[in-house]
Amino acid sequence: MKKKMFACCVLVLFAGAAVFAGGGKEPSGAALSGPNAGRTVVFVPKATNSQFWVAIWDGAKKAAQELGYKEVKFQGTSSAADITGQINIFSDVTTSRPAGIIVAVNDAVALKAPIEKAIDSGVPVVTVNAGVNSEKVPIHVATDNYNAGSMGADTLAKLIGEKGTVIFIGIDATSENGRQRENGFRDQIKKYPNIKVLPTQHSQGDISRSMNITADLLTGNPDVVGIFCAQDNGGTGAAQTLKQRGIKDKIKLVSFDASPDEFQLFMDGFLDALVVQDPFMQGYQGIYALDAVINKKPIEKKFVETLVKIVTRDTLSVPDVYDIMARNQAIKDMMRAKGISPRK
Repeated sequence: MKKKMFACCVLVLFAGAAVFAGGGKEPSGAALSGPNAGRTVVFVPKATNSQFWVAIWDGAKKAAQELGYKEVKFQGTSSAADITGQINIFSDVTTSRPAGIIVAVNDAVALKAPIEKAIDSGVPVVTVNAGVNSEKVPIHVATDNYNAGSMGADTLAKLIGEKGTVIFIGIDATSENGRQRENGFRDQIKKYPNIKVLPTQHSQGDISRSMNITADLLTGNPDVVGIFCAQDNGGTGAAQTLKQRGIKDKIKLVSFDASPDEFQLFMDGFLDALVVQDPFMQGYQGIYALDAVINKKPIEKKFVETLVKIVTRDTLSVPDVYDIMARNQAIKDMMRAKGISPRK
């Protein structure tokens, strides 16, 4: 993927109507009756241990209601590291013959065959957030993870004065979006010759593991001035370590996404910036994409890109930033408790 020009906001093909003839718009109306009545679709997330995947599910349920589907089931493993578990769940879901499946893939290689088998058997499949390299998958809905990683690199570089040693905590070695974020980050950080990035450590989406990684690397590298985390649980774990050590003012931390736990640490000053996707819209657009496949509507784009923003405490009241954060009710309540509302 060619690197794009850095920007604090990337928004391409946001509305479903721009991608699928007769597709959806911004979430709004009541459920529709019609050909989808009684149909069930399934969302297979990377894991169930992060609110990020619940937010995708929320978006999926909203779109399904608008399109008249009966329900969206949520079936996944408790850990993104359980690749065999995701394969088994996906295969079981395929056997149950739902109207369609949206899936966030843990391993781009291991899940390719099960996904292609499902499609060959007549079960429509759309990937969201993280996909596989297969021509058989008709649509992928996701962030441009490479560009988002480069945005994170520029953000952290500015926070640390463009010099010093930096920790990079990735997701896992088999994660497609994790690799794209790391490649974007590392390619962009080369612009700053006075920044040294330590070898990548993978949290596997586990908060405790991220805490241990952060503690070990800080102990072994006392010159560290910044940390970048490619996923919300990684950022939560790193921030908790900084909190335990009382060093939030000495080390700058930038992380992907915004779960309620991570956001609370962000509001308390233990994270300095967030690279925020829109998981709700990934789920929402994912169901509209799946509906286009199920009902054989024209498909104009194989990749539907959802927005990503750099969020700091100073930008929370910017209307479009506030809107994306407020899609999570718990985060919306936290902002209201702090008197944060969208600027007029």
